[in-house]
Amino acid sequence: MLNVYEYFKKMQEDQVILYFKGEITNNLLTSLLQLLDDRLERKNEDLKVRKKVFSVLLECLQNIYNYQQYQPIPEEEAYYHAATLMIRRSTDAYYITTGNYMFRERVPKLENKIYKVNNMTPDELKEFYKEIISLQQPSETGGAGLGLIDMARKSGEKIAHAFDNVNDTYCFYTLQVKVPAKPH
Repeated sequence: MLNVYEYFKKMQEDQVILYFKGEITNNLLTSLLQLLDDRLERKNEDLKVRKKVFSVLLECLQNIYNYQQYQPIPEEEAYYHAATLMIRRSTDAYYITTGNYMFRERVPKLENKIYKVNNMTPDELKEFYKEIISLQQPSETGGAGLGLIDMARKSGEKIAHAFDNVNDTYCFYTLQVKVPAKPH
């Protein structure tokens, strides 16, 4: 039998606040955000920090949701619509980690976007944000393409990421954003 208690203890040790695995739907997205907000409020977290964690999580979940909506996956491959989300607290920060399957062919473009965002100063991010808004062109997934920029701006940190090859078609994309627990 699977020892669930061992998983539970590990999540307690790692101060996991929220963990989810499954398909992200619009209703679930709303529920997860409400659950996180309630948990942070109960922990008496600083309002500025709560807002930043909430905003970053919203962007992460919207990225997954939008990607799934705009990337049709054959019914026999519905398995690849699964995603995971984990939020944990360390002594000095919150870590929002998401993971989802994506087409391998899209990795270079996304990796370039992350690299570009990670190498910008806060002022450059602000200007890049304004530039993208002024273009008013939807991205490939229907959004404005502001998610990564917004995460970097709100967190004030670099975006950590990884792409693990699953097969010839798919990889598993992991994204982690650190939100300092002390307001800037």
